[in-house]
This record gives sequence, structure tokens and C-alpha cells, in this order.
Amino acid sequence: MHGRTTRPLLFALSLGLLLTLACARPTPTVQRGPDAEVTFDGLHRVDDSRAQYAWMKPDIDLSAYDAVRLELAEVEYRAVRPHRNIGVSTGPGRQDYPMDERQKRRLVDIVTEVFRSELERSEHFALTEAPGPRVLSLRASLLDVVSHVPPEPRGRGDVFVRSVGEATLVLELRDSESGEIFARSIDRRSAERMGQLTLSSPPTNAVEVRRAASIWARALRESLDRLHGTAAPSS
Repeated sequence: MHGRTTRPLLFALSLGLLLTLACARPTPTVQRGPDAEVTFDGLHRVDDSRAQYAWMKPDIDLSAYDAVRLELAEVEYRAVRPHRNIGVSTGPGRQDYPMDERQKRRLVDIVTEVFRSELERSEHFALTEAPGPRVLSLRASLLDVVSHVPPEPRGRGDVFVRSVGEATLVLELRDSESGEIFARSIDRRSAERMGQLTLSSPPTNAVEVRRAASIWARALRESLDRLHGTAAPSS
């Protein structure tokens, strides 16, 4: 067996863990050969990934990296135009509501804080602010962000929601200096507590957002540590 075939598989396993802590599934594998699904930038599709979508370069070696630079590259919100100050219905018992600037700032602050805090716990990668020859760049984008939280009610009425909101997380792993891309994964997550009704308030809503972000961030940190801790065999 060629010396570089084992490490890509290990990276595929790690990538499959980036975005969810779901139950056991078939082992993720990188598509190869003439029938492989390849993106415009040379990434191969990962089959049976625990992320909804995942791609990677099949022959990468990340053993030379010992630091990671986190970048929140983009945040995109779904355009919601409510009618008569109510949300837009998107299914039984669920509506979409526009987010004000305070909610948007709070979302970005929570996600950034959670990811940075989790990456600082890494056993092998130092968290850094600057690019460098041994630094990976982790670009995170939150897309199609939508809130299911209605405006705070006037008076004494309480509002209960099944989901605070949802978003799609796109992760791209690159060389911080050259910008060469190594992997990309995409997954959508809802900030909810197993679908149970939860009292809506700024503090409880923040808890649910933090919970969802923590699942993403913890799986990412554990995957990077696992990847770094497995040396590629020599040829």
C-alpha cells in the first residue's frame, strides 16, 4: 500500500465528525478513480460522511501544521419580510422571523466565542491570529441563518418555541499562506432541545444557540487533534 493512502482516510474520518455527533454510520471513504465526483477546485466527494456534504483532496498531508487560524468568513441571513408584524409560516407550528441588529451581533459573538474557546483546548494545535508556514486556516461561514423566535410579547404572555433558529455551517480548511484548500464540509443544524417546547427569552435562546455551536466546535477540535496525533506512514 502506498504510504499516503492511510492518512487521507483518517482525515476523511475526522472530517465526517466535524459537524455532528450522530449515531454510528458506515466508514467515510474518499471517492477515487475516473468516476469520482470532483469539485471545480479539486476536492473529492466523501461518501458516508456524517456531515451532509464533505469533500477533500485525496492525498493531503497535514503533519507539518501545528497551529490553526479561525476566520469567520461570512454570515448570511435569510430575507424574511413579515406580514402585519408576524412571521412567515414555514411549516406546522414554525415560523421565520426577521433578526434585528442586536440579535445578529449576539449570534456572531456566541459562535465566535464558542469556536475560539473550544479550539484553545486543542492538545496539538495552538490558536493563532496570523498566517504562517505551519498554520492552517479554518474558514467558517454561517449561511441561510433564520430565527424562529417571535418579537418579545407585550404584557405578561409567555412564548414557547421548539427551535430558536437554524443555520448552515460551511467549513473550509486551507493553508494559511498559499490559500490552497484541503477540505470543505457543509451541514445544517437547528438550535433546539430535542424538539421540546422551550420558553423563549434572550437568555434561554442564547443557551440553545451556544449548545448548537458547541456541538460543531467540539467535534471540530476533537477531529483536528485526532488527525494531528496520527502520523502518516513512510513510503
